[in-house]
Amino acid sequence: MVPGDVSHTCRCGATKTIIHVPAFAAGTRLRCYCGDCQTAARLNDPDQDTLAPVGASDIWQSTPDRMTFLQGVENLKIYKLSPRGGYRWYAMCCGTLMFSTLRNLNVPFVSIPLRQPEVEEADTVLGQVRCHAFAESARPGMGAPEKSSGMVKILAAALSRAVLARMTGRGRKSPLRQSDGAPIAPVEVITLETRKAARPDHLK
Repeated sequence: MVPGDVSHTCRCGATKTIIHVPAFAAGTRLRCYCGDCQTAARLNDPDQDTLAPVGASDIWQSTPDRMTFLQGVENLKIYKLSPRGGYRWYAMCCGTLMFSTLRNLNVPFVSIPLRQPEVEEADTVLGQVRCHAFAESARPGMGAPEKSSGMVKILAAALSRAVLARMTGRGRKSPLRQSDGAPIAPVEVITLETRKAARPDHLK
C-alpha cells in the first residue's frame, strides 16, 4: 500500500473533493456504528450508500487541510441533529452525507464517511480499519463485532493530528471555514420529529 490521493464525491457526481494522503499517519480509518452516524446517513440519503448493511459508516478521520474541493461547494448544507450537535455536511444536489466536523471549526478535525463504492480504493490508500466504534448499536444479526475496539487510540490520534496542525499552521487552511471562522455553508438544526423518523428501527 502507498499513500496518495483519493476522490470523494457525492452520489450524483456534482460535488467532488480530493483527499490528500501524504502518509498513512495523516488520518485514521475506522468503522462507526453509533446511532447518530446511522441517523445522519439516513437523513437525506435514501440509498444509504454511506452506510453498510450492518449499520457501519466507513470513516477516515483527518484534518480539513487534507481536502481540496474540485466542484460543487455551492451544494453544501449543514444539518445538526440537535442544537448542541456537531456539523453534518451534505451535498444537497443528491442528499449525500459528505463530512462531519465539530461546531468549532477552529479545531482542525474532519470525519469523512466514505461511500461504499469508495471503500475498496480506500483500503489501498487510506490504510486498514483501526477501530470499531459503538459496535453495540450495529444492526443485530448482520455480523458486526461483539464489542468496540480501538477507540482510545483513535481519539489520541485525532488529538495529536489537531495539535500538530495548529502548531504548523495547517489548521488555518480549512476549505470548510471562512476567514472569520464561520462555516462556508448554511446551518440548520433539524426537528426532533425529523430526527426520530430517520433513526433506524433497531435503535428506536
